[in-house]
Amino acid sequence: MTTALGIRPDAKSQGVSPQVHRHIISAQWASDGIIQGLTVTGGTGLTYSVAAGTALIQPDGQKGEAVLAYWPGGQTPAVAAGNAGLSRYDIIWMRAHDLDKGDADNQVVLGVTQGTPAADPDVPIDQVPSDVVRLAAMLVPAGMTQTKSCSTDGAERYAMPYGASKGLIARNVRNYEGPSNIADGDKDYFEQDTVFYLPTDRLVELRYTATACACRHDNPKKPTEDATQMACWYVGFQIDGKDVQGGGGQFQVSRAWQQVHLNALVSLQAGWHTVRTRNHRVTWGENVYFICHSDGKENYPGRTLEVWDRGVNVG
Repeated sequence: MTTALGIRPDAKSQGVSPQVHRHIISAQWASDGIIQGLTVTGGTGLTYSVAAGTALIQPDGQKGEAVLAYWPGGQTPAVAAGNAGLSRYDIIWMRAHDLDKGDADNQVVLGVTQGTPAADPDVPIDQVPSDVVRLAAMLVPAGMTQTKSCSTDGAERYAMPYGASKGLIARNVRNYEGPSNIADGDKDYFEQDTVFYLPTDRLVELRYTATACACRHDNPKKPTEDATQMACWYVGFQIDGKDVQGGGGQFQVSRAWQQVHLNALVSLQAGWHTVRTRNHRVTWGENVYFICHSDGKENYPGRTLEVWDRGVNVG
């Protein structure tokens, strides 16, 4: 038997156990990470400053056992000065101590995992304890004596409420004006490779836009001025090197500078993915001419590939 959160204990002081409380918290979040605040900055010594804020932590390093932890602001433990000739990464993290699991107290604490100095250092992700939440990775330059000379890699990890959408998570714009390089019909060209990360299984929308017209028949390096000349090309989405079902089509353009659109919804598993476009010219007609410029009257952005998060995948 369990007791609901928000219901007071009975006469025997039986109520919500810490484990039930953690399960209820976990059900509200899709991934751990920073919720608010906790900005990491350097200072004049060998410690980092972490601003006040709240994070979701998986103390057991697994889903279903989350806790919410507040940090009032303060300093990390001191780190080593920078190597004389090599740089490194430090990962700053936060942990929630638990008396029931053998900790000496029940306090929220900070820690730092120092990476190995190298000419091209790696972020020591594999060395971070499994029961903490990562707040920032700081690049420590060679010869560092004050952490104010360190800089974040900008890859902070934020918690995501269950069912929420992250919005735009990746965007690739190819600012090119001129004829396409797909003059030989039916040969595939792969463009605009874009890498993105999903913290959980997600439903994502892929979007592609381009402004195009047909090339001139007598000068394929210029856009046509003849409304009877046509061009047709195929563009489709690929995820991790495989075509997205229903995510492609043929587009026919002529003299007008026409914007074409392509979109597709796809369910993806958690982890890293790569999206790109697969293009080829349809054998009849002229080559395609892509428009990309701005003037006093009109604005034509380059070919744009976007990835939009549309929420948790319940399929």
